[in-house]
Amino acid sequence: MQVVKSRFIGYCHGVSDTIKKAESVVKMGRKKGVPYYSIGRLIHNTDVVNYFESLGLKVIDSPDVKPGIALVRAHGIPDALRESFIQSHFELVDSTCANIQKSRKIMKAAVKNGRTVIVLGVENHAETVCLQGIGGVESFLVSSEQQLEQLFASVPSDRAVCVITQTTFPENLYDCLMEKLVEHYSDIQFGNKLCQACISRKKNALELAQSCDATVVVGGRDSENTKDLALWIKRSGKPVIFVENAGDINAELDKCLSAYSKVGVCSGTSTPVNVIDEVVHHLESL
Repeated sequence: MQVVKSRFIGYCHGVSDTIKKAESVVKMGRKKGVPYYSIGRLIHNTDVVNYFESLGLKVIDSPDVKPGIALVRAHGIPDALRESFIQSHFELVDSTCANIQKSRKIMKAAVKNGRTVIVLGVENHAETVCLQGIGGVESFLVSSEQQLEQLFASVPSDRAVCVITQTTFPENLYDCLMEKLVEHYSDIQFGNKLCQACISRKKNALELAQSCDATVVVGGRDSENTKDLALWIKRSGKPVIFVENAGDINAELDKCLSAYSKVGVCSGTSTPVNVIDEVVHHLESL
């Protein structure tokens, strides 16, 4: 079997920065002799989360534990939650993605300028929660076409609006919703765009899939950008197999994959290179 890896593989810049800061938090906590935590799951990858938990980095959702050093993950956290950690005397290390920080600033400016803020995002996704958790900024969440109709009923077409999107929002749905928003509102500001790193990764993965018999997508099952990547590759019409790591490739999948002479491998932005390499080595052994 010939195995071909995508040109865009491994962490994106934002996740890479979070990993480095997580390593720093572990060192700081050990040096100071205090507990060290991650506020929410570090990234959407079980292997990485488990690794850092083995180093003592505990995942917490609230400051109801012994104070120590707490990492703010790449997706960011709501203002109220951040303040609760500060009031509880935690030392915060912030790794909120620069794109998300920029989106939050745009939302604040839009409200000051009298615009109604609309957030396109997956409900309860960590980034969406962060975007909607800005003190003094009310926003309307749209996750589907049905919710878009509810928005139109609440916010009239002559209202000045600002649209902010979760950077890993499914691209096909994004395009559909944006087209209808533009048709409905005459004064509309686009505050940000989908993550360009994710878009470049999907474009390359689609090209790879078209040249292969099948494609294996490696990434966390709760990662929106990885799920969207798998859906995007289906456009090629070729088989797509979604695995979290090499351990997911059981005997049945081995038999299925062995039927292909050329298999492509791509990954989500929160998948470490060593996990991808283990999948590649497994495929090459078939």
